[in-house]
Amino acid sequence: MKAKALLLLSITIVSWQQSQSQTKSKPVPVTCTTIEPQKIFKLDTTDKTRGLADNYYLWDNGQTIYVKMMNGSDAQKQMIERYAKEWERYGNIFFTFITSGPANIRVLLDNKGGNNSMVGIMANAIPQDTKTINLDTTSFVTAAYTHTAIVHEFGHAIGLLHEHYSPLSGIKWNKEFVYSELKRTQGWSKEDVDAQVFSTLNISYTQGTSYDPKSIMHYPILKGWTTDGYSMNWNNSISEGDQSLVGALYPKYGTRTKVSPRFYIDNFTKMEVIQNSAKQGLSLFPSFKITTAGAAGSVYFLAIFYDKDGNSIKAPAESNYNIQGMVGCYRGLKLAADQKLSANKSTPLDFELFIPYSAIPVPNSTEISARFIAFLKDGDELKNLYSSESVKFKIIK
Repeated sequence: MKAKALLLLSITIVSWQQSQSQTKSKPVPVTCTTIEPQKIFKLDTTDKTRGLADNYYLWDNGQTIYVKMMNGSDAQKQMIERYAKEWERYGNIFFTFITSGPANIRVLLDNKGGNNSMVGIMANAIPQDTKTINLDTTSFVTAAYTHTAIVHEFGHAIGLLHEHYSPLSGIKWNKEFVYSELKRTQGWSKEDVDAQVFSTLNISYTQGTSYDPKSIMHYPILKGWTTDGYSMNWNNSISEGDQSLVGALYPKYGTRTKVSPRFYIDNFTKMEVIQNSAKQGLSLFPSFKITTAGAAGSVYFLAIFYDKDGNSIKAPAESNYNIQGMVGCYRGLKLAADQKLSANKSTPLDFELFIPYSAIPVPNSTEISARFIAFLKDGDELKNLYSSESVKFKIIK
């Protein structure tokens, strides 16, 4: 196996975890720490509709999305359902709130976790007992902001991104001031602010050439946040641009104009690690299901190795098992759309990742761990699909 350049291109190994990017202290109503897909910076001006969205994480057109409230009063649940359903007016997509059985989206209310959401079908990768949207009730300071926060997060849940990420916005950020303010008010690090505020997406994510400062998906820009005095408050309603975008992403008549591979992994249960003396290496058997839609795409399944302290094990530059400087192995598959496939859900085990002992530069009987990671490759785009918890074991050569 050779480490191809495509595997070295910005694989976000540890950033895509469902609990990461949460606020670190009691929030104020200025931001949402939405967990967003990996950002690729390649110029592409082919799309001609409006707004910011990720076509790789859209639900099927016309799909019913099942939503479950994990807690909350009856009044809160009714309010959230009412606000979420505002998106149904503009696109061919539907929210059905249920109290039992599996749900695509799970909503948790708390007083410390900030407002955040998985983007689109990324929610399907999250275990059923875990939230995919968090709504922080301490930020429900007014009726208008409560409405905005809920509609905003459900916008992310159908695949919309933060509008201020647009490369067409022209926002002149006063970065040092913003770093200071968000550390003071939200406890955010410089890295948090870079990811949640200053990120700029590939032009293709704009879905065209328009920047919509009135979008409900836009952050407020407070006084002092820009060098030219530009500021804006929260937008409290779905804008005309938002309406047009959702209508294009989920058309009520006809079909989508752009079809991308839309894959997700769910039902990951474990990764079995077997010391394979016959092959003089480790055989790893991740157990999961993958669903494909939209168009064909290439999927890469990886195992990355870590020491007992959780640091990635460094790979020699000349190693065939060097993935972005880390010890790892992978398999790639080209998958057609509209498939439901499973791996290692029956006996005998049917999907193996393998690495020889010689490629893991640690002494015998050392405790290490491995993490299963999957991503979609479509042209120059790399889209995260799954990242598991680490599996610990001793390597017996």
